[in-house]
Amino acid sequence: MTTTGRAEVDLVVYLDAGAIGGAEMTLSQVLGGLPERFRVTIVGVERGMGDEVLQWLADARPGTTHRLLDPIDGSRDLRHMREHRRAFRALRPDVILFNLSSMSSCQWAMSAALSLRTVPVVVVENSPMRTWSRTSNLLKRANSSRLAAHVAVGEQTSRIIEETANLRAGSVATMYHGVPAPRLDTPSERRRDDERVIVNVARHDPVKGLDVLLRAMSSIPDNVRLVQVGGGTETESLLALRDELGLGDRVEFRDLPWDQRAADLLAGFDLFVLSSRVEGLPVTIMEAMLAGRAVVATDVGSVREEVIDGETGRVVAPDDAHALAAAVTELVADDARRDEMGRRARAIAEEMFTVDATVDRYVALFDRVLAARPE
Repeated sequence: MTTTGRAEVDLVVYLDAGAIGGAEMTLSQVLGGLPERFRVTIVGVERGMGDEVLQWLADARPGTTHRLLDPIDGSRDLRHMREHRRAFRALRPDVILFNLSSMSSCQWAMSAALSLRTVPVVVVENSPMRTWSRTSNLLKRANSSRLAAHVAVGEQTSRIIEETANLRAGSVATMYHGVPAPRLDTPSERRRDDERVIVNVARHDPVKGLDVLLRAMSSIPDNVRLVQVGGGTETESLLALRDELGLGDRVEFRDLPWDQRAADLLAGFDLFVLSSRVEGLPVTIMEAMLAGRAVVATDVGSVREEVIDGETGRVVAPDDAHALAAAVTELVADDARRDEMGRRARAIAEEMFTVDATVDRYVALFDRVLAARPE
């Protein structure tokens, strides 16, 4: 069947995330913005908070259904592979979208979907983070060669994925994501006039480099306070490191309810800091830019496609607490320069990183894939 812009499309979206991160946040915004002609079913697995993640995603789009499956436990788990294949076939999708939170995500489920042959499969890579075996690497290459479309969220991220997985050069296209505009009327987080407050938004996971950020804070002037928004499995060790470094009165760890957007807090801070060891195209940087904040970030993934070093913030090497501290110190000391960087960042983000532009890219991608499908 050949589709047109007016044709109804049955879209199945698959993910194996057990928690909500940037990949899932972006997906929720895309689902909420798709035209009514898209009928959406979300499929996920029993992993971590999987059921809550699916319900949260389904709530983004009225009428969306969701289904939870048992995860596929490797190449010998034929029972669950067959269960996945039956589930995909029963949904009679026009296209299946796999939303990958890491390079190793969803590979066995993807194999099950690709075995249907007549249903085009689209993959979106949100991060170049790899946590796989040699078998997973081989499976990644085999699956990728059969996809109707394979995209990543940034140009550098696409190239890293191709190189890491030994995929054909140019086989992973780039499709930038965007985010909703945050509130701009958030009260300042400063407690006194001479204080400056920086913010980091990230889950408590080693890949986010929060240990590096804490060590950097030891070299940043005492009038600078850090608010870290997030949570996760590494919270206790991070709290212990904070206390070991004597930063208890300068570093606040702040939880955020699911129904509150961290983006709406960002305008109240003086500077956004990202300390990650691995990223794709960080959603939090887009949100900070739209909030009019300058950014200090590590040079990972496609960060340089967001932050222009010296113009909208500073980009430093990952795992370098000294460089991170120097960049933060430089910008918190110059209010006029930092504010001008924030204004420039917002102008760029409003042009490149909006939800409307992202939805348009997804719709064009789906229509292109379906138009190319044999009748």
